[in-house]
Amino acid sequence: MNCLGIDYGSKFIGLAWGSDELKVVVPLKALRVYSMEQVLRDLRNIVNEHGCDTFVIGLPIHTDGTEGQRVKEVRYFSELLKQHFDLKIYFQDERFSTQTARTLTGMNNLSLRHAKARKKKGVIDSAAAAVILEEWMEEKTAMRET
Repeated sequence: MNCLGIDYGSKFIGLAWGSDELKVVVPLKALRVYSMEQVLRDLRNIVNEHGCDTFVIGLPIHTDGTEGQRVKEVRYFSELLKQHFDLKIYFQDERFSTQTARTLTGMNNLSLRHAKARKKKGVIDSAAAAVILEEWMEEKTAMRET
């Protein structure tokens, strides 16, 4: 199964492609959000190019386990995906994915100014999408093994 991991944001949508057969996850270039029509068109191109059959969307649950406004936005986005794509959609708790992505990309060690410049390009967003997708794939594998 080929999956597209998504870290939804209002300015950038981080993306990562993964294959559970190959056991690999690769961050892709984040989408800059100008309009939802543009996002859906760009996602269609990516899905076709990479042969994806599943979306794995990060769900920004609060650390105390409650759902806030951002979760509502993500769920609304997933409804748009359901209307435009005939793909399975899964949610993955994304708590701490951005912090993990910052650590993995070395963003914690960079100056704030440099980190903000790279953030504008969506680097952290796509790294977070990769973390979300990796965690989902690991959980799925662990469930099969038990």
